[in-house]
This record gives sequence, C-alpha cells and structure tokens, in this order.
Amino acid sequence: MSMIKREINELVENNPIEIEEIENSICLKIRKIISELYADEKKKGLWLWEKLSHYDSISDKDGWSYIKEFVSDNDCILFFNEFDEINMYKIKNGNDLYFLLSETSGFEFYITDLSCSYLICFSHHDILYGCGTAIDWIVGLKKGTL
Repeated sequence: MSMIKREINELVENNPIEIEEIENSICLKIRKIISELYADEKKKGLWLWEKLSHYDSISDKDGWSYIKEFVSDNDCILFFNEFDEINMYKIKNGNDLYFLLSETSGFEFYITDLSCSYLICFSHHDILYGCGTAIDWIVGLKKGTL
C-alpha cells in the first residue's frame, strides 16, 4: 500500500468526510481521457503536468487551498501520478477536498470531474495548473479577480 493511500485511508477512518475509491476500470478510462484532452505525448517528462498542452498556471505555495472554491459543492476526482498511487478517489465537495489536502502530507495531485471538463494539478514545485474549464479560473486568480 502506498503512503498516499495509507494517509487517505487513515483520514477517512477518523473523520466524517465522504470519499469513495473509484473502480480500477473507470480510473483507466479517466486517465485515457485526461491524456487525450490535456496532454501532448510528444513532450518528454515523467509527470503529467510536464506534458500539458494547453493550460495556465500560477506559482503559489498555498495554491492547493484555492481549489476548494473552484470545486465548490460539486463532486471531484482526486488522483496522482501513477507511479505514486494508481487509485483515484471521488470526493463529495470542495470542503471535503480541502480538509483531505490540509490533513495529509504535501503530495503532488490532480483534480478533475467525472466528465473530465477540467484538470487541475498542484505540482511539487508549488505550481497550480489549470486546463479545460479551469483555465479561466487560473487567469482570474492571477488577476486577483477571484
């Protein structure tokens, strides 16, 4: 069991937040769709964020905490680089996501929705990336209008 999965399992056992592990076949479909929509496989890199094809970004050590507002009351999917953790987790809303991220160690992660209409990444370099419908949100953060 990975360190990430262990931390998430412990958090769920000891707190009243709603997190659901997603079935492996659905995880594979989501990764494929994300790759097709947002990555350029011709780009070299170990991490998905290195292969993003159309995005905006902002450098901020607290960038992870802003995602709560974007997700709001909607479900989201939390996932990781495959070599760190293959499982994905459906999280009920932005508040539960914020709680999970604030109570676990600082791992690199990605957020999307079930339709993959956006992709958000917070990298180990403290850079917040947004693709799809999250691009305008990142632009707003940079302008200070959000």
